[in-house]
Amino acid sequence: MSANSSSSETQSAEAMDRKQLLHDLDQTEQDFYAVLAALQPAQVNTVPFEGSWTAGQVAEHILMSESGIPETLLGSTGETDRPVAQFVPVIESIFLDFTAKYQSPEFIIPSDGPHDQQQLLEAFKAERAAIREVAANEDLSLTCNDFEFPQVAYLTRWEWLQFVLCHSIRHTRQLRNISEKVSAPTGR
Repeated sequence: MSANSSSSETQSAEAMDRKQLLHDLDQTEQDFYAVLAALQPAQVNTVPFEGSWTAGQVAEHILMSESGIPETLLGSTGETDRPVAQFVPVIESIFLDFTAKYQSPEFIIPSDGPHDQQQLLEAFKAERAAIREVAANEDLSLTCNDFEFPQVAYLTRWEWLQFVLCHSIRHTRQLRNISEKVSAPTGR
């Protein structure tokens, strides 16, 4: 196999991975947005059960979690001296284990509200557009050096984007559960 052939195969694999990543980012955005948008405005601030966040708090948490991602992705980067996706299984094991319950880091705990549904939806769309722009156009193999993922490592752009996906999947599931509780008829 010639070097040119190998290089074009690598670029093709990267393009396929990027295409799938962009599809997954779009899908998780649509899923989260749809669940939040389907709620009545008053339900966004309704506590579904003791100890739970409201739908508005979940949305604020997602925004707080993702708000620094574009800056982290576009900040100081360096060549990666390990497999680019090395920590993806760790991220998946944390965020896609729905039996595990976690305490949110202090810096991304949402306020008590009240939360404005339309503002949350608009902010979420804008934040995801900024993240998608980076995902579509930047070298995802570089390591981001401005922020270390708590208790894991400095992540590559690819790994940060996998975090966005997994975290969004986790909290979309949480939002669906909240929606079911606050939308259920009372008095049963």
